[in-house]
Amino acid sequence: MWQKNVRYLDQNASSGVSFSVRQKITELLGQSDLILANPSSLHRHGQQSRNLLLKAGMRIAATLGKKVDINQLVFVSSGTEANQTVIRSAARTSDLVIIGAGEHSASHDLIGELSGNARCVELPLLSNGQYDLDTLNVILADAKQSGCSRVFLSLFWANNETGAITPLSELKTALRRSGLSTTLHLDGAQVWGKIAFDLFETPADFVTFSGHKIGAPAGVGVIWVRPGSVLHPLIPGSQNGGLRGGTENLLGIVALSFACDELSPEFFSTHTENLRNRLETGLGNSVRVWAQESDRISNTSRFSFSGFEGYENWVELLDLRGFAISHGSACKSKVIEPSRVLLKMGATRAEALNAIRVSFGKASTEADVDDFIMAIQSILGEKRGRS
Repeated sequence: MWQKNVRYLDQNASSGVSFSVRQKITELLGQSDLILANPSSLHRHGQQSRNLLLKAGMRIAATLGKKVDINQLVFVSSGTEANQTVIRSAARTSDLVIIGAGEHSASHDLIGELSGNARCVELPLLSNGQYDLDTLNVILADAKQSGCSRVFLSLFWANNETGAITPLSELKTALRRSGLSTTLHLDGAQVWGKIAFDLFETPADFVTFSGHKIGAPAGVGVIWVRPGSVLHPLIPGSQNGGLRGGTENLLGIVALSFACDELSPEFFSTHTENLRNRLETGLGNSVRVWAQESDRISNTSRFSFSGFEGYENWVELLDLRGFAISHGSACKSKVIEPSRVLLKMGATRAEALNAIRVSFGKASTEADVDDFIMAIQSILGEKRGRS
């Protein structure tokens, strides 16, 4: 039976626009004298828009670290554009490009493109979902021996599917010991608002974010550029020092600043970790939880059902029972194929096909978890009763 009220447990794909953000946007647009002009225009309305953009940028920067300011931020249209802008730009001046096997397709899909212009290698995942830093040490040592001097790495801060967090202190040590000139990009889409951090305390040169992961509308991405690091122009003469074409999405950036006002990483992590643990304890031996032994972002659980070969319509059946969850990365969800991330972690094809991701938000409740467990048990009972 179709459920009218669906519990949304797919926060890693998109958090949705929060009520407060919608309310503030409505109030802003209700101002009769407001014209959202091009912030680059020199007339009065353009300068008013520029002021609006600067104030929004300052509020966004404040959530990223004590010394982060708007001059270090580049606003783009999405997390995908943010990742690809950084990777394409940095790869132009690198002897070796290293992209992680667990990256979002927005980054991982560039391996084939970049291989035609520079040496490009994939950093493997361990079975626990974290990157194999021992292999990284070997790659860097080989690079130094072969005469490489400039190495660029693009890795997730936290994986969007499993929630596994990259140990930044260990990564920093590996890069420092290599003796090479390294540039590091971290995809931070899944950590913003979920863990407390200061970008200046990371080893990253560039960190990218996506607005619709924290309660803003889709259409805004952010690149943080560490002072002293340089993104090389991709479109000479265009916006943001030649990095992209098009006017800034002023309304989207302002909406993102409204979403930033609501962030509370401490509450989020405590609240959602309780829900995730409740879920995984309740499911017990009926599933295999991926990256469970690793440090994970608190709201994410990725697990497989055993005993099935082909995809068993888990997402669709749970939707009919009133739960919105994900098969994997939402950008690829229309094509049901085994998760590349899980395969790289050592999952079988059947395990990777029959895996789902549950990702909680701050409004998720224990009742959501308990009812979800009952729905899973009901579906499993029906499926196994027919076998």
